[in-house]
Amino acid sequence: MKHLGFVGKSTEYLGYTHVEIINSSTRLAFNVKSTRNIEEAFKKIVENNYDLLMSTSEEISFELDSETIAMAEQIIKEQGIDFEEFIQNALINFINQSELDAIS
Repeated sequence: MKHLGFVGKSTEYLGYTHVEIINSSTRLAFNVKSTRNIEEAFKKIVENNYDLLMSTSEEISFELDSETIAMAEQIIKEQGIDFEEFIQNALINFINQSELDAIS
């Protein structure tokens, strides 16, 4: 999920969905009843917490060489992976790894 530049990760459980809004230094998590629209709940939480999310956000910038980009594009194409989902998951993994590196 994505809204106003923020990425959300959801995990479905019996009766509810656990949603996390991820940015560079804050992780907001909430549960949504399975009967509610997850996308709408995500958008509402982002909008209600926009100032907090913006005040704790840092821009992540990095450069990839063309060979790495071509390899990633090939893998995405071969496996039929949704491009936005791939980028979101890569950013989530990058942020999680950065948090682990900061702890150690």
